[in-house]
Amino acid sequence: MFDISKQIVTWQHEEPENNYLSIAGDDQPVTITLANNIYDKQATHHFFVGDETTVELFNALKEIALQKGHEYFGILELHPEYEAVLSMLKLLVDSVPELPGEPAQNAIEWMEEMHPHCWMAWQNATFYLAGGEILIKTFQQYLLQKKVTPQLIRIIK
Repeated sequence: MFDISKQIVTWQHEEPENNYLSIAGDDQPVTITLANNIYDKQATHHFFVGDETTVELFNALKEIALQKGHEYFGILELHPEYEAVLSMLKLLVDSVPELPGEPAQNAIEWMEEMHPHCWMAWQNATFYLAGGEILIKTFQQYLLQKKVTPQLIRIIK
């Protein structure tokens, strides 16, 4: 149903404090393998940020979190027609509409409206950023401004 359009490669260390991965393929085993490779097994809280191209990956990460009894949540920028897929998969994430030409802006606005107690619970989570390059970079900068430790930000390309 969803297509993740790049090939799995290996960890790339473009910046020492961040983990970068490439993703791809449209078959389930590749997505599950990627999810297992990037899942932070030391963390108990996992926060997903992406767009409609990341739903399969985040669903695989959700399954790992549930198996381990960990918490997960996230925000996806989606076209309205993809809303039904989130409920069908029982993926516990909020969604905001995509703003053409301004990736990540609605997701950042959503984060800014988060209750401070909620942010206190999630600020030390592992963040998984995937989707478009501008969305990833913009949201990464936002998290760094919010004082999220760079080691807790996993970038999936």
